[in-house]
Amino acid sequence: MPGKANGVGVQVEDTKICVVMVGLPARGKSYIAQIAQRYLQWLSIPAQTFNVGNYRRNDAPHPTADFFDFNNAEGERKRRAAAEAAVADMLRWFRSGGIVGILDATNSTKDRRQWVHQVCEANGIEVLFVESLCDQEEVIMANILDVKTSSPDYKDQDPEEAANDFRRRISQYEKVYKTIDGDGDEGDYTYLKIMNIGKQVIINRIQDYLQSRIVYYLMNLHIRPRSVWLSRVTR
Repeated sequence: MPGKANGVGVQVEDTKICVVMVGLPARGKSYIAQIAQRYLQWLSIPAQTFNVGNYRRNDAPHPTADFFDFNNAEGERKRRAAAEAAVADMLRWFRSGGIVGILDATNSTKDRRQWVHQVCEANGIEVLFVESLCDQEEVIMANILDVKTSSPDYKDQDPEEAANDFRRRISQYEKVYKTIDGDGDEGDYTYLKIMNIGKQVIINRIQDYLQSRIVYYLMNLHIRPRSVWLSRVTR
């Protein structure tokens, strides 16, 4: 999209945005990241997703739920190293001409989000947090069965055992998870919250054209299959 205005006097190619996914496992974050990347590429905007889980699999390819216990020092070290590797690769990609990098991870604590924000800000990159929240049990279970039982983490494992382990993994994250605090010390962040598959959305401090395009698209995104009926009327 050569020369596309990104606000007054700013061009898209002069803007760099890191879309930071936030949310518990099985909330559709990776799907949102992938579909957002395709949309941006369709707009001819260079976009790439950096999935922290893929980096973590280099050191822990088939972890059990205990690996994600935040009291597990070795697991925490490896998860932090994976996040640092993903962010480092993303920064190199931005320097090579990238426009929108999508950091796909839980980013479940304020400390982790603050670190990502500070690193991006120090490198002149805008940050847009996208948090997917869901408390509908049927949706969560469908995501577990549809996605996580086919995850590389559970390759060649019994689907039922994989689903049970993944539920325990979610429980580990629930112990430390903090939603983005718009009324507190995260109130100055730019973010979009999507609750229960788009039933409610909260937008905060969206700054320019490209951020607005991303947010508008994600607000209208459906992360679960649904029926579409077409009617042909003849006379």
